Amino acid sequence: MNKFVILVAAAMIGSATLVTAQETTATENAFGIIPVQDGNNLLIEIPLVTATTDGEVQIYSIVDERQGEPLGTGPVTAGANENVRITLTTRPIADAVLAVLVIDGQAVAQQEIELSPQGGESDNDDDSDNSGDNDSNDGEAGSGTNG
Repeated sequence: MNKFVILVAAAMIGSATLVTAQETTATENAFGIIPVQDGNNLLIEIPLVTATTDGEVQIYSIVDERQGEPLGTGPVTAGANENVRITLTTRPIADAVLAVLVIDGQAVAQQEIELSPQGGESDNDDDSDNSGDNDSNDGEAGSGTNG
């Protein structure tokens, strides 16, 4: 009998926790943690957006630390929205964009999204090649001295 009471109590506690988690998700308008996005890409991927009702995520450029021009939008539904993907109309020039959750025409949440530098990889490759050439020259001089 004691085992039965313990099992029922555990089941009730588990159910209460589940209901609390669902209520929290349904009552918040928020963005989850958004990783750095590829600045060379026209796609913004947001892992999690929660909304109390249907709405949309709007992506804006950032100019002088203020909201700039709209770059793209994507719909969200009430509840948890995973992997929200928004295609931008133009590539941002800055190192960040602003995501705004809009419900019934009102901005209810916003978050800055950091972008990786555009073309940064090719610049680093050029620097590495130059360093490698200098190291090769030093190595050849050292080889000549030793031989």
